[in-house]
Amino acid sequence: MNPYILYFILITFAASLFSCEDTLEERVFSELTPGTFLTTENGIQSLLNSAYANAHLHSFDGHVAYHYLPAMTSGEAWNRGGSIEVWFTALSDFAWDSNHRYVLGLWNDGFQAIRDANIVLDNIENENFSTEFKSLVTAEARFIRGWSYALLYNNFGPVPLYTSSGTDSLLIPRASEEQMRTFIETELTTAAANLPDKPSAFGKASKGSALGVLSKHLLNTQQWQECLNVTQQIIDLGVYGLVPEYSEVFSLENEGNIEMLWALPRTAPEATQSINALTFPTDYPLPLPSQNVFAARTYLFDDFVNSFEASDTRTELIVTEYVNKSGEPIQLLGNDQSLSLKYEFDPNATGAGMGNDIPVVRYADILLSRAEALNEVNGPTQEAIDLINQVRARANASLLSLGDFTQESIRDQIFQERRWEFYLEGKSREDQIRQGTFISGGQARGKNAQPFHVRFAIPQLDVDANPDIEQNDGY
Repeated sequence: MNPYILYFILITFAASLFSCEDTLEERVFSELTPGTFLTTENGIQSLLNSAYANAHLHSFDGHVAYHYLPAMTSGEAWNRGGSIEVWFTALSDFAWDSNHRYVLGLWNDGFQAIRDANIVLDNIENENFSTEFKSLVTAEARFIRGWSYALLYNNFGPVPLYTSSGTDSLLIPRASEEQMRTFIETELTTAAANLPDKPSAFGKASKGSALGVLSKHLLNTQQWQECLNVTQQIIDLGVYGLVPEYSEVFSLENEGNIEMLWALPRTAPEATQSINALTFPTDYPLPLPSQNVFAARTYLFDDFVNSFEASDTRTELIVTEYVNKSGEPIQLLGNDQSLSLKYEFDPNATGAGMGNDIPVVRYADILLSRAEALNEVNGPTQEAIDLINQVRARANASLLSLGDFTQESIRDQIFQERRWEFYLEGKSREDQIRQGTFISGGQARGKNAQPFHVRFAIPQLDVDANPDIEQNDGY
């Protein structure tokens, strides 16, 4: 349920309890009581940290949704086993509905981040706060709103736009397409103008974080020239670059590297993610006895694994065979069962939770996004080829020549390059939607994919709670 509406219901219920008899009257103070908690910089910072936690998709369902909603619906991966299989199968089969748990998880984390950011922004104008504090916190909170609304828009289309923590207008309709896009673009542009070039701590917002999320929003909404403008701003910052080795992008020792514009930070054992636990089979020899995995397994298809050039180092993070705990050789490639090891097993982890950060926007994405926008605006150019070749050179793949391509074939090459570069990083669904192959690809796999499936259903809890929310078509 939308956290704003839930908050309203709880407050209304509490008021009914304390208004019946004088003997039951009680003044209730919470941590957010105006005049106390939110009048100190420490109080505001604590609430901002809560907004960040939600924006980082801290819940199990939230981060699983970010990773697997694209992977399963795009046919990038398939799943077998465990109690989670019923949810993943519904995604793979285009059979999800408005009660799907991961759809709800993504929605809840997004709106909880927005709620916290709104409370921060509604209380930031205080004469006790320094000018520097107000400027930075305002920019961070607006980034969190921009990122969260961009994530929601990418998955659900326009949603209700809550821009204040007030409870007087909780039951509002969804914004229009224009209102939604304008708000996201304004929030991220304004945040970028006031954020530092480098974050004050890893996991916090920076100028590159805001511009990176904005560039992907502009790309996915096919605003090609605007995407070119923003990607050039990112390059001109001089802060980001490609990590020399592909495997180092995801290495635990190299977290917070120069390629990461925005990531979802994780630390074991406190704040973890469960991607490996949902990937590797139970007979896989784990590095430490304190670690375990679930019964669920997530596999890559042979045609994808075999599509790489032999020299491409990106395949080094794909497990195609292993020797199980009983000493038996297990052949994965050839059975559509290759495993992604982009996230190494964390030596500090216990149980199923790992402390590997989850990339959202990498510099490689900025280069390929710019190449795509250049091709759409100008057709084949040497600059676009050079941008693609930067990514390919890092992977030790053969370099491309401009004379071998037309505008259409460069477009196809870029989408293929994105498949190789960003496998299982939450990009496949949006890439296919932009390419126009999301529905047709599902149909080609024998799934009941329909045009309305380019958006997920608004969670039924929120449709029931807010009569002004109109459900997406088809659900």
